[in-house]
Amino acid sequence: MTDFLFINMNKSKILKISILITVLSVPALIIVFLHQFGDNKFEIPIMNPMSADCQSNTIDNVHRIPNFKFISQEGKAITEKDFEGKIYVVDFFFTRCPDICPVMTSELVRVQEAFKDYTDVKILSHSVDPVYDTVAILRDYAQKFNANPAIWTFVTGEKKDIYTMARCGYFISTKENSSPMKVDFIHSDKVVLIDKEKRIRGYYSGTNRKEIDRLITEIQILQKEYLK
Repeated sequence: MTDFLFINMNKSKILKISILITVLSVPALIIVFLHQFGDNKFEIPIMNPMSADCQSNTIDNVHRIPNFKFISQEGKAITEKDFEGKIYVVDFFFTRCPDICPVMTSELVRVQEAFKDYTDVKILSHSVDPVYDTVAILRDYAQKFNANPAIWTFVTGEKKDIYTMARCGYFISTKENSSPMKVDFIHSDKVVLIDKEKRIRGYYSGTNRKEIDRLITEIQILQKEYLK
């Protein structure tokens, strides 16, 4: 009887050990699978928006971000050359915005944090209220959100240039509110992902945490594409 109990206890122990080994091996198998087969599973589409109201700026029949010149929160001239060879994220905001802008900026802080150790990822935020949003105002706003100027550039400039860039460069709806009763601007909450060839690779809701998570993931995928 004692021998029978001993054998049963050993079987039970062996079964528990086998189950434990199986459970612990699953994550490792998933990692191996993703390593073996995951590299080519995801591709970020190249977007090619067009508008009859905008002058075409295409290369190989694909829209490219046109040249630009604005002024940063540090008072420096910023052009497309500052983003050559970079993956960058674009948004449009204004510092007096009472609702969606602070949320968008807070979400972009997460993007900055995710890529703080990479020199090939930048953020470019355009003020749609350039008359009020002077260099000093933008600098204070950037400091409020601990924006690193080496990664994140806030720009102001001529209103027509900023609005044309929004509408015809990034194809984002941006216009002044016609109401004289409040300081406000109608603008999209969209964030745009641009690759190193100045092509649009994605649009994301800047007020949606899951969308920004997707943006972070797709930047990482783009980084891997450039390593091939």
